[in-house]
Amino acid sequence: MIPYIIVIALALIGGVATVMIGLSQENKKSNPKYERRTKKNIARLTLLYLLSLAAFIAIWVIYD
Repeated sequence: MIPYIIVIALALIGGVATVMIGLSQENKKSNPKYERRTKKNIARLTLLYLLSLAAFIAIWVIYD
């Protein structure tokens, strides 16, 4: 059970870190084009994390 909790926690931390980086002022300065697509990029990354988490939970339920 502990490994599952660790994997889920890491996925959540990665998702939060991705959003924080995407919204950071430093990122906006270094790549001005990213600013114009921030919502689209964050939405895509968030969807990717949610799909990965759903797949992990499905595999966990099937094989546990």
